[in-house]
Amino acid sequence: MHGIEVHYQPALPWTTTFETAEWEAAPVVSLASNWKGDPTPLELETTVRLLWNEEALCLGFECRYTELDVDEAPDPTIERYALWDRDVCEAFIRSPREAHPRHYREFEVAPTGQWCDLIVDRDRMWADWEWRSGMRTLARVEPRAHRWWVVMALPFTAFGGAPARGEVWQGNLFRISRLHGERHYLTYSPTHTEVPNFHVAESFVDLRFR
Repeated sequence: MHGIEVHYQPALPWTTTFETAEWEAAPVVSLASNWKGDPTPLELETTVRLLWNEEALCLGFECRYTELDVDEAPDPTIERYALWDRDVCEAFIRSPREAHPRHYREFEVAPTGQWCDLIVDRDRMWADWEWRSGMRTLARVEPRAHRWWVVMALPFTAFGGAPARGEVWQGNLFRISRLHGERHYLTYSPTHTEVPNFHVAESFVDLRFR
């Protein structure tokens, strides 16, 4: 699996409309398979754009869907525990400052704009739920188009500092959704586990900050 190019943009876009010049400058990557490596159904086509500047890493997900599984009365102002039980997009990011290769940060955002963030240490099977990254989120759903968009902006203060140009971090991108009532676990880099599991740091790919 190839790494992901993260392009520099002095002023990061803050919109779920990806036809802007800023978003269109970002390479588009696809979550083309599930965690096993099987192809993503066309009805769940998912793409991601990644941009950065000195302040934050910004990710924009565009998701096709046939059915939505979301909270009926969401509150995007507070963290939503276990967001992965419903429709969600996720990013696992590991900077060179992490304690070891299986220590990373997890970020999630739902079609409702709900979010959660945590620090994960898979060597100890431990997660810090009290940690706050300061992430921001945007979300938009277009039922007639059967698409939803979410944006997450991850401040580099959450990682202890911004990357230098040309620096390489690691990470992986995911989506959980439903098709005909069945849950699908989509990913950029498959984890190849027996059951769905995104927490496989060995499947992370390079994130190259250009």
